[in-house]
Amino acid sequence: MKIAFVIPKEDDQHNPLNQRSQGRIFPPVGLARMVGIVGKQADVSLNDERLDHTHTVNNAQITIIFVNSYNQQRACDLARHYHDIGCLVVLTGPMLSHSLELDHSAVDCLFIGAGEDNLADFLADYRSGKTRRFYRSEKSKTTSNQNGRIFENTALSLAS
Repeated sequence: MKIAFVIPKEDDQHNPLNQRSQGRIFPPVGLARMVGIVGKQADVSLNDERLDHTHTVNNAQITIIFVNSYNQQRACDLARHYHDIGCLVVLTGPMLSHSLELDHSAVDCLFIGAGEDNLADFLADYRSGKTRRFYRSEKSKTTSNQNGRIFENTALSLAS
């Protein structure tokens, strides 16, 4: 199994923080945990566009894309790209608990809450051929979205 972890570059190229400083300021801490969970079960690659602007396709079966406040549009563009070449696309990251405005049309799974809390269950489901649309960590079940509603209730409307 091949898994590609992708950290998209920022959407706004006029942001005062350049790509390299963003990479140092916002390191993907959850990524190390997720790679540790995968362990030797899969061939793992990392595409961090904040540090390397050349984007390569690596024949991954699963692509896990990290969404943040500064890269939502780019994350959706990459999701469409990977979906079109046949990858199972997963979105994870802090914005998924707060934003219902992302284009989920090319996304197979969403990790709500900490991605590392959901990855082991997702991989077990993937191996059995029964992945779910949403994976929620226990902590995220009480996370409110920007409108003050419980995200778990509103996320069900995205599934239809």
